[in-house]
Amino acid sequence: MLHVRERYGNLIRLNYRYRGRTGYARRFLLTLLVAASLLSGCATGPTDTPAPVTEEVASVPPNAGDSTETIVILHTNDFHGAVEPEEIQGSGGTSEEGGLVNLISLIGQLRQEHPDRTLLLDAGDSFQGSYVSNNTQGELVMAAMNIAGYDAWALGNHEFDWGQEPLRARIAQAEFPALAANIHDEATGKLWDAVQPYTIVEVGRIKAGILGLAYPGTPAISRPQNVAGLDFRQAEEIVRRYLPELQQQAGLIIVLSHLGYDGDLALAKAVDGIDVIVGGHSHTFVESPRNVNDTLIVQAGAKGQVIGRLELTVSVGTGQVVDYTGRKVLVPVTGNVAVVNQEVQGLVDAALAQAAETVNQPIGETAVALRPQSAGEFALGNLVVDAMLAYELDGQRADIAMHNNGGIRAALPKGPVSFGQLYAVLPFDNQLMALDLTGEQILRILEHSVSSSPGKMQVAGMTFEFDMGRPKGDRIVQAAAGGELLDAARVYRVVTIDYLASGGDGQETFLEGGNPAYGDTAVWAVAQYIRAHSPVYPQVEGRIIQR
Repeated sequence: MLHVRERYGNLIRLNYRYRGRTGYARRFLLTLLVAASLLSGCATGPTDTPAPVTEEVASVPPNAGDSTETIVILHTNDFHGAVEPEEIQGSGGTSEEGGLVNLISLIGQLRQEHPDRTLLLDAGDSFQGSYVSNNTQGELVMAAMNIAGYDAWALGNHEFDWGQEPLRARIAQAEFPALAANIHDEATGKLWDAVQPYTIVEVGRIKAGILGLAYPGTPAISRPQNVAGLDFRQAEEIVRRYLPELQQQAGLIIVLSHLGYDGDLALAKAVDGIDVIVGGHSHTFVESPRNVNDTLIVQAGAKGQVIGRLELTVSVGTGQVVDYTGRKVLVPVTGNVAVVNQEVQGLVDAALAQAAETVNQPIGETAVALRPQSAGEFALGNLVVDAMLAYELDGQRADIAMHNNGGIRAALPKGPVSFGQLYAVLPFDNQLMALDLTGEQILRILEHSVSSSPGKMQVAGMTFEFDMGRPKGDRIVQAAAGGELLDAARVYRVVTIDYLASGGDGQETFLEGGNPAYGDTAVWAVAQYIRAHSPVYPQVEGRIIQR
């Protein structure tokens, strides 16, 4: 068969390069047709002269004649520093969901099913979100990822929350590649020197090419100084650039993406030749792989509540996927792991002990359960901005308080509230700032908040109404402050967070504000407010009305 393989090698490779432009069934038929033609040619050829047995044949490993290999992709995303498990009350009592120890222990358990044929990937936003993780700028979570033995990690937008130097420290700590093919140096136009565009990993007899993509909109939702000098390019152009290079080196093409589910769908539709997209950013629980243009799209929710497990049957000769897990690819992370990873347990125990005094500090209670919301007015948002409005900067209170929805990240259950719980609600260490803004400028800020995504806004000291049926730029129907219609010419004192004041969420109008004053962090101000008003009972009051 060696002379047959040599003779028809180009034809086989040509069939491989054609993959991604037809359905799986059609591509598999093409492979069968090629194989049939090869067998036909052998049958009609001379039979009295057998092919010589060479050292190459003798050295072929066992099972080399198998045409396919079964591999497993284990994947996580958007862990957000969720070190401690969440306690869930059910009919059978209390159970655990998530948690760093449970997550890494379950990864180890799942990996034992196919120890030499498993890829472990993470799609970013790994650290930011809890006091225990933020206290070391993600060092604890990265140490656990090293123990788990990840094969690759794509950068998420929140990896930049502490700036580029702390991120470089986490990349240096990682014992696996940090991938972001679409982050470039603005000055040179070259790939940012802290990352790799892709990596090639051998898994069983399959070579997997893994290309990483960061979120292109990162500059719009980050502090400008944290991404200064970096150019986040669009995904499609980058994948088209690297795809031929990857296909020369690997059979299976994987994009490790922090684009969000909709971005992954768009990429799969636009670019042929991607076998799998392992996604993140949108916190989507993809229960069954989505097949778009012969690309399988998966994502595993957020905060370590589940692990994605995608099993693939891959052709050894062509690298094409001939079968895959069709449904139920998310494995719940609970406290019922067979073997606890003691190394990670030790790290977590030490970190929790160090943070215990701060995290467990009681600050009051809430009379109602409170949850974040991506758009519109919500009670937890009102609690945050009411606390900001009550806070005095330079000895005076502001007229208006504003905080973006996207910065309010976690729920507060009814009952006692600890500082650690509140920190999970406001994990970004944003500093309060007061600015002078005219009514006209405030209207522009509100207009942007209802016309863009992200960019929704919570307010105190004012109300506003908007109509999405009106033209963009004219959607604010009415706004009032202090019980009176907003005066476009009047100057108002506005308290916000430094993230917005520096233009975050695309809110560049804040940059026009005058007489800035700086205060404590938002989480500290809200903690003081809860202490003073406990038990708090925030409600939706009609501050924001959509017509």
